[in-house]
Amino acid sequence: MSDDQPGMRKKFQLINGSALGGSTRINQMLYLRGVKQEYDMWAESGCKGWGWNDVEPFFKKSERFLDGNGDLTSHGTKGEWRNRTGPLVFPGFRQLVESCKNLSLPYIDDFNSEKNPDIGCGRLHFTRDENQHRNSTYYAFLPSRLVSQRPNLHILTNTIAEKLIIGKGNNGPAVKGVQVSSRLVSQRKIVTCELEVVVCAGPFGSPQILMLSGIGPAQHLKELGIQVHKDLPVGENLQDHFAVSIAQRIPMSHSLVSLETRPWIFLVELIKWLIWGTGMLLAPVLQLAVFASSSLLDDEGRPIPGKQGNSDEIPDVEIMPMAYDSSDLGFDKSRGVFSFLCVLLRPKSKGTVRLAFNAFDAPLRVDPRYLSNPDDFLPLRAVLKLALRIGEDMRASGYPIEDWKSEMPQDEDDASLDKFIQWRNRTTYHYSSTCRMGPREDIPDGGAVVDEQLRVFGVNKLRVADSSVFPWVLGTHLQAPTVMVAEKCAHMMLNPKND
Repeated sequence: MSDDQPGMRKKFQLINGSALGGSTRINQMLYLRGVKQEYDMWAESGCKGWGWNDVEPFFKKSERFLDGNGDLTSHGTKGEWRNRTGPLVFPGFRQLVESCKNLSLPYIDDFNSEKNPDIGCGRLHFTRDENQHRNSTYYAFLPSRLVSQRPNLHILTNTIAEKLIIGKGNNGPAVKGVQVSSRLVSQRKIVTCELEVVVCAGPFGSPQILMLSGIGPAQHLKELGIQVHKDLPVGENLQDHFAVSIAQRIPMSHSLVSLETRPWIFLVELIKWLIWGTGMLLAPVLQLAVFASSSLLDDEGRPIPGKQGNSDEIPDVEIMPMAYDSSDLGFDKSRGVFSFLCVLLRPKSKGTVRLAFNAFDAPLRVDPRYLSNPDDFLPLRAVLKLALRIGEDMRASGYPIEDWKSEMPQDEDDASLDKFIQWRNRTTYHYSSTCRMGPREDIPDGGAVVDEQLRVFGVNKLRVADSSVFPWVLGTHLQAPTVMVAEKCAHMMLNPKND
């Protein structure tokens, strides 16, 4: 759980995967790269080699795009990691597409195609294989066939990486190995390294390992009795996509709620899945997304006509429609639910990850500091209004969607919207930037932990490769960009630079 968040009077449940394949074993399987301008902004910020033209080949390298009728020039087709689209299962999704068109938001058939605009409504890609099974990075990159052919590959399962062993190198501190222990028995050992160690334990685990190893904010480490090897802003600059959910009522047969409340429907859908591999059980909870720029919405949240597909503005908000309640609160399941999860893509608020104790098995102190920067309220208000306008158009077009007054803003003035934002909110589990990349460790606005080669500043033979290195959270879902970072890290290790 997070630290208590002022103004919201609650703690947030923070989740990340702890298995081979990490969070790709439990996530929504969304495959989105984000907009190319944002990677160019990374390069412009000093992260040389991370512009769109630099990173695009690494997206394609691992990708095996299974939709043969799509824009194949924008996709890889020979990689290990599969992705595909799927049909829109619920009637509400099909009506939402039409309502977005009515509101001047174009339909985008492939969010990952460079030929398409960045703002609009469209179907999502999922990391599913030819049989519609989850294609996690574990199944994609560590198939049993590969493991059996690689005598130099050794995998320790049920094992915890406690800390790095750091000694003296020719040019300062250097990693000599990793201290690991078993989850099952009381056993601890040190695995030594000759070349490099790559930490890829995620936006919480990577800073935890570094800080326990003496790499992090010096004062914080000294307070816990940890010897400081390098003073760096490890655990700073935490970002996430904060979200707010609006829920409305629809017929039970149009909603995933029916699977929970009507056993006969579940039985029918189970038979469809078992015999034909079709039906509601195969449907992702998320099938569509709406990306918008709050600067291109009017005061009522309506998209300004003529600007949505022809602007240089990049999305700063997203709406994830679901045929279920998208909040993390309990809800009345007597009727069907359609919800709009309104997401802040480019937050200005930043949080921290800290150690509670000098112990690898102690819970972390994670403070996301959601909404600590008041500028984050502006785009959130705008996207809530946009969701309300979409819902109104769906109803005006004949779709049977009704207001659920208790799960919607009571009015559209700033005070009412802000009250709703501080109540019906949640994380989207898109944590990043706790070991962020930069050209120097003392760059403005929070410093950096790794350079553009993902090497930790001031510590030899050590890199980090996961979403914690993002200079800031990208305005997209983070699964595909994280794998791109891993591909690029592998390339840089095989083709080292001496600078």
